[in-house]
Amino acid sequence: MKLSWGAALRPKAGQHISGDAYLVLPYADNQLLAAVIDGLGGGEAAAEAAQRAVAVLERYPTLELTELMRQADRALVGSRGAVMALLRLNADQHTAEFVGVGNVGAQVYSDLLIKPISKNGIVGYRLPQLLRLSYTYNSGDTFVLYSDGISSRFTTEMPPDLHQSPQHIADEILHRFGKDSDDATVVVVRSE
Repeated sequence: MKLSWGAALRPKAGQHISGDAYLVLPYADNQLLAAVIDGLGGGEAAAEAAQRAVAVLERYPTLELTELMRQADRALVGSRGAVMALLRLNADQHTAEFVGVGNVGAQVYSDLLIKPISKNGIVGYRLPQLLRLSYTYNSGDTFVLYSDGISSRFTTEMPPDLHQSPQHIADEILHRFGKDSDDATVVVVRSE
């Protein structure tokens, strides 16, 4: 596999359960699906919504991303709802696709202009018109998905040491920029 990854997650201060979830799922032909899901609110109801989304992603990883988001939307009806970011990387073709709904972030460290953006909305409640963004990327590029429990300041301050492992980078971002007042999740994927 020409992709490596790491992830870090923690519940908000004083809680033992996180309403966030993530998925990093390698599958056929050097492809990888990564997701960060933030169930609305916190606690068990938020965690249940996030886990419903994870179940859909695990079941249908090869679906086109906008259709995958629609499947998750149907699965989350009647739940608390969630915001989520989906990233698919094809390591053989060096292509990336992104679809995001709600206040989840994506930051890419690359010489190329790769600026994923999410549309306002809530999966399971008010799905927007979905926007699938496609990019090509270079070897060594690093993709970061994060929930709103991570301060977006990390995107403007000195970047993490990108020579470290993706797990080290994820741990560092969570440690330096995780908010105590919210569940916080970060996923880091690097092309080798």
